[in-house]
Amino acid sequence: MKSKINAILTVLLVTFFAPKIVAQDHTNSWFRTTLSIPITEKIKTDIELQHRRQNDFESNNLFDKNLMYTFRTWIYYKQNKDVIYGISPFAYFSNYKSIQKEGDADAKPINEYRFTASVELQHELATKFYVVDRTAIEYRAFEGSIENTTRLRNKLAFRYDFNPKYNLAIGDEILINSTGTDAQHIFDHNRLFTNFCYKVSNKVKFDIGYIYISRLTKNNTDLMEENNFYLNFTYILNKNPHS
Repeated sequence: MKSKINAILTVLLVTFFAPKIVAQDHTNSWFRTTLSIPITEKIKTDIELQHRRQNDFESNNLFDKNLMYTFRTWIYYKQNKDVIYGISPFAYFSNYKSIQKEGDADAKPINEYRFTASVELQHELATKFYVVDRTAIEYRAFEGSIENTTRLRNKLAFRYDFNPKYNLAIGDEILINSTGTDAQHIFDHNRLFTNFCYKVSNKVKFDIGYIYISRLTKNNTDLMEENNFYLNFTYILNKNPHS
């Protein structure tokens, strides 16, 4: 089983993502910790802390400079195993400027408050093989003179569950600004990703992955391309072992 997993990961990275990694020079590292609290069999709440870092100008160190700090809460309602509704009643983001030229690292962060609603659907295409679709709408309120925006996002992914402990997913997510922007900036960014999940126990799991992003910033009409490597840690509090 381990050799099978390693082979799949190698093929994905070498044949699909490696050329993009070599071709681009803006690299970020994302870290997220989630405390998940089941309330009932159908309802749970998550508390997320996130920190992202980025390489400095003319540097290849993906841990060089701050990129983002985040605190976010989620409430999820699981209608059944294939339908999950989510709402994030409060999220705080401290966003640092993406470093593209010398001096960008000295810019002060922009604070943002975000409110989100989502629905996630999954369908089993074959044994252990699923297609997952997540659609969300989020309202972004910024401090200062930046205009508030409403953003739509849709993520489509394919996931294979090797066993209850391991799964592998690959997919794409597109984010579109529906209000608070001009016609040239309706497209926000696109995320092409792969994710490997390992469930250590019924309380602990890790997600590790890579996201290739094509982004259109507010003050630019040229796409900025990023490599993002991430590690997510989730701890499930008081999980019912029979759920």
